[in-house]
Amino acid sequence: MAYIRPSSRRNRGLMGIGTLIIFIAVVVVSAVAAAVLIGSGGSLEQRSITTMKGTEQEVTTGISVYSIIGSDASDDGRIEELELLVRLRPGSDPLNLNSTVITVDGRSSFQSLLYSGASATNGTYSVYYLRRGGAPLPDYLNLGDSAIINVTLNRSIGPDERIILQIIPAQGGVRRLGFTTPNAMLDQRIFLFP
Repeated sequence: MAYIRPSSRRNRGLMGIGTLIIFIAVVVVSAVAAAVLIGSGGSLEQRSITTMKGTEQEVTTGISVYSIIGSDASDDGRIEELELLVRLRPGSDPLNLNSTVITVDGRSSFQSLLYSGASATNGTYSVYYLRRGGAPLPDYLNLGDSAIINVTLNRSIGPDERIILQIIPAQGGVRRLGFTTPNAMLDQRIFLFP
């Protein structure tokens, strides 16, 4: 039988200290990793909440356009004014008209039109309410409102012209519509959309 010499106390102490150092290192690395994960999780949660709110507002807030009629006020076969029959989409927040821009992009011109209040002048638009919703606010389109947006163009639109019209609110979805004017515009009022 071979004699196995027991390890000395010094060797056992060194082994214990080494194990303790490794244990402390594992605990420190775990704590750092947990702090990073918790910080990242909190940051991702904030970003997801912000994105969710923005997406919800983008999807729900917006305007529906039911018809567009062009008017030839000077009888020259060109459209000088547009009338848009509009309502807010279900679930929309009130639409501030003062911060809403309408753009009209044609073959030969691009026009940016701002809200003018009660009556439209060249390069502006006004709103005439057909029916008001539950809680009317001045210079807002509210849920339940039916209105006609009267647009007075800077430059008239000619026959057989492709037009892209956009309603761009400060918050919410952009409404983009396209239509082509007829080859000959003989009537004073012309249905352009739908």
